[in-house]
Amino acid sequence: MNILRMLKTLITAKGLEVLLLGKEVTMPDGVSLGVVARIKKELPQDKIWMVVDNQGQESIIPIEQIISVANKVVLFDDLSASLAADGDSRCFC
Repeated sequence: MNILRMLKTLITAKGLEVLLLGKEVTMPDGVSLGVVARIKKELPQDKIWMVVDNQGQESIIPIEQIISVANKVVLFDDLSASLAADGDSRCFC
């Protein structure tokens, strides 16, 4: 059962790589956070994040923050509130 869940996470992460890599990440108001550089996965916890590169500085954002994907990846507006609560400037979780 656990192996099937990890396999599902791997397949989902691969699909997200194809869909998201190289796309600009923005907030609903149009503020750019950078470009999706890679997809990070943690199989035991069944978690997937996107690593966003903004001029060499990387940030990690959980995929649950995504509102929509088209030409750009748009995130929920409450991202800044969750960033402040987390206290880590590198991780938008």
